[in-house]
Amino acid sequence: MLIKKPILLHYYITYSCNCCCTFCDIWRTPKYSSGHDAQIQDVEKNLKSAYKIGTRFVDFTGGEPLLHPDLPFMLKAAKSIGYRTSITTNCKLYPKRARELAGLVDLLHFSLDAVSPELHNSIRGCNVFSHVMESIDTARFLNEKPDILFTVTDQNADHLEKLALFCKKTGLLLLVNPVFNHYSINRLEGRSLTKIFDLSKSQNVYINKALLKLNLAGGNSIRNPRCRAVSSTVVISPQNELLLPCFHFYTEKFPISTSLEKLFMTKSYIHFRSMQGRFDFCQGCNLNCYFDPSFLYKLDRYFMDSLLAKAGYMWHKHIKPFFVPAHLDRRPADKIMAEITETTADKTCSRHIAAI
Repeated sequence: MLIKKPILLHYYITYSCNCCCTFCDIWRTPKYSSGHDAQIQDVEKNLKSAYKIGTRFVDFTGGEPLLHPDLPFMLKAAKSIGYRTSITTNCKLYPKRARELAGLVDLLHFSLDAVSPELHNSIRGCNVFSHVMESIDTARFLNEKPDILFTVTDQNADHLEKLALFCKKTGLLLLVNPVFNHYSINRLEGRSLTKIFDLSKSQNVYINKALLKLNLAGGNSIRNPRCRAVSSTVVISPQNELLLPCFHFYTEKFPISTSLEKLFMTKSYIHFRSMQGRFDFCQGCNLNCYFDPSFLYKLDRYFMDSLLAKAGYMWHKHIKPFFVPAHLDRRPADKIMAEITETTADKTCSRHIAAI
């Protein structure tokens, strides 16, 4: 049975960030530099209201969500209502805040975009690679189970296999997220998409083939839209506004002075829902954060591919560990990573010498 109500709540609790990622525009756009962070009383009210209309997953995002001092209270509030919670962090603050977050995040994602500190730090616009390594060690010590979120660009696609090996050794899942066609970032080349497809059969790698096929098809088509961003997702700003049709292309923001249920019955909301995926700016869009839930709202090949990908994630993340004992490398993450990069470099050097 297809989902009819929105399932995901994207809650932007802050626009502040301590990195300057090359594929993100929040840190360099003036409209995000003003205004306050989300207030805990608004978050608690909106969590309850959004739950009543169907949302069951809440992603506390930003900006860098760990910059918000009240994040643990927000997570506790969400968990008490019945939400599954998620956070994606650049890890700069995670080692300091790990203990107060432990047990509160169901889907904990650490951003890691290369096996080399130089490339990762260049992509992220800050010296954060060492913090990611420390965060992995800290999370493992606390018995947390983070995933590694790898945003693939043409610049770092060659690091896919090495990061998959790193995740296999550490017992983590690698979530492969093709860079979106936004903020003047070009769509991935065919070579990079091929690398992702080649890795899709790896057991410790999550790749949503539906999203890859959408990329190969040129993204969303406004003539036959596949986007269901308004139907599937509720987006709330730090200033307590409902953003429509989505965060990245919002053209309207409605102050949440009443319940979300009442806002969802307004003519404006109904208009945006009828136009989802049909606006001019929707042409070619491939934003994973909206298409991942959107695929569950229409029965087609994307629906089946996405469902199989999610079933695979559940198996490798939550079920398989009970039946198949893992043989993990317990050394510090930076030692494991250094060994992988050195081994790879040695093999590359050997091939070069043999060619000569």
